[in-house]
This record gives sequence, structure tokens and C-alpha cells, in this order.
Amino acid sequence: MRGLIVSMPSMINEVRNYLGDYSSLFDVITELDSELSGYDVIGIAGTDKFIIMNLHKLNSWDGPILTIGFDLGFLNSVDLPNLNRAISAVVNGDYDIENILRLAVNIKGKRLPDAINEVAIFPMRSAITLEYSLYINDEYLWHDVADGLIVATPTGSTAYAMSVGGPLLHSRARVFEVVPVNSTNLARVPVVVPEDAVVRVRDIVSRSRVEVIIDGSVRSHVGNEVRVSAGKPLKLVRVGGVSSTIGRYERKVSLMANMDLPPSAKFILKILEYEGQLTQREIAEKTMLPSRTVRHAISVLMRRGLINRQVILRGGKEVVVYSLIPTSR
Repeated sequence: MRGLIVSMPSMINEVRNYLGDYSSLFDVITELDSELSGYDVIGIAGTDKFIIMNLHKLNSWDGPILTIGFDLGFLNSVDLPNLNRAISAVVNGDYDIENILRLAVNIKGKRLPDAINEVAIFPMRSAITLEYSLYINDEYLWHDVADGLIVATPTGSTAYAMSVGGPLLHSRARVFEVVPVNSTNLARVPVVVPEDAVVRVRDIVSRSRVEVIIDGSVRSHVGNEVRVSAGKPLKLVRVGGVSSTIGRYERKVSLMANMDLPPSAKFILKILEYEGQLTQREIAEKTMLPSRTVRHAISVLMRRGLINRQVILRGGKEVVVYSLIPTSR
């Protein structure tokens, strides 16, 4: 057994410590390179954003992937404090593989990184609508004018797609969904399609340039058509009977729904889950909430024991950052 773990720089010492007796079997690095031959398993340790960024670099990797993160993340194979136990299970073959649906995206013959959560198609300028025609397996479905369109996997159905009215999809359902965003026609409802479907968004017209955004990070300008279909599944390692099916969805959705928190605080929790450590100014920029609202929400979250305040060094200067406190199991 030979493994590789790519870690966020801020976590690398913890990752090495938690590997314990298995440290001789795993190389730990902070940035993926192109040479992956000789490894039996690849691990990624960090926030959801860091994990997804590196999954995009592993489109061609066909082996198992172990994701190491924090308690609230859907993609986590294991939480960081349980890494040693998980590695023991992997070394001994005591684990399962969950095939996670990814979406292949083609624009003008160019293949973009496969999406784990969603493919979002939006005008670059806000408050500008998008006109498009939707085809499923070359069958015309509708013409629409909307703020945008989201094509989401079951994993991504709890994120952006759900916030604009999309349904919750079981992670093992062999389907994905197409969700119009603020359509001008009430008949344009979310559509669930089988995983072998090919979705084509054609005749794209807008007063602004239109772009496709993959998992909130990879952006590309669009011509007049975007083609979306199932990509190569992500072979995610699951240990100890943990899966990303309804149990994980229920735990996270219930946690968020039952919290007596203002919407701004829930929004900030989601941003911190995805982004990791952020300053107050960065939170305001990413949420586009007023500074006063951000300060109040941070105060509420601190009192509830849901986020941490830390002073760290960045570029030789001390800055105050906030991050999630992992919930207990």
C-alpha cells in the first residue's frame, strides 16, 4: 500500500501527526503534481473548497479518493481527528467505495473539469436575465427567460440548487437535476433526469456576457450552447459504515433548520464551511452583506459556540479570522 495526501498548508502538521504509525506509507504534500503513478489511494485534507479544487485536478485519476475535512462537509470520508483509524481501515481493506456522480461539461468542444456539485449558467452582470432553450436527449423541453440555470448532482442538490427551489436528491439516486433560477414563467419548474441523459442549453442570449461556473470556482465564457452529461464517477472512500446518503443529509439539514439563527448567520456558516478561515472583511465581501449585519451575525455565532475566533499570521501581519467549530458526533 502506497498513498498520497495533499493537504492545506495550515493542516499539514496535523495530518502528519494523525497519520501516526502509517506516516511511512503516505507522502504528504501541499500541491498536486502530474505524477500519480505508483499510488494506491489519494487523500485530500482541507475545507470543502480545497477538496473540490483538488478533485478538479483528478479528473483522470481512476483510483479511490479519501477526503479528510471537518464535520459538516458532505464530501468527507473522515474527520481529521479520526484519520488514523480511517487509514488503518484503508490499509486493511476494510472500507467501501461510494460512486459519486460527477457532471461532464463541454463548451464549444472544450471539456471543463467535472462538476461535483453543480454547473451554473449565469450572465456575468447581476440583474441581467438570460434567454435560452433547454433540450434533454435532443428533445426540446422549453424556451425560457430567467436569471440563470443550474444543473446539479445529488451531492450538489443540498447547496446552490436547493437555495433556488431545487429538490433534495438521494446521493445514490442515479439522477441529476436542472433548476431554473427566477424564471419569468411559473411553469418552468425543476426537472430531474436520469444519469444517462444529455442536457443541452442552447440559443443562449443575454445583454451581458454569459459564463458557466463549475462548483463555484471554475469559470468559462459560454458561446451559444452548453452540453452537460454524466462524467466519470468519483470513487469516494467510506469507512465505518459512514455514507453521504439520507443520514448525512438529515443531520446537516436538521442542524441548520433547527438553529434559531438569523438568516445572515446561517449564510455565514455556509460560507465558512466552504471557504475555511476568513476575516470579517472577507466574509462581508463573499456574502455581500452589510458590515453591521456581518458583525451581528458573527457575535451570534460566537455566543452559540459555532465558530472560532483566531489570530493568525498572513504575509507577516497578524489578522483575525473566523472558522467553524466541528460539531460532535
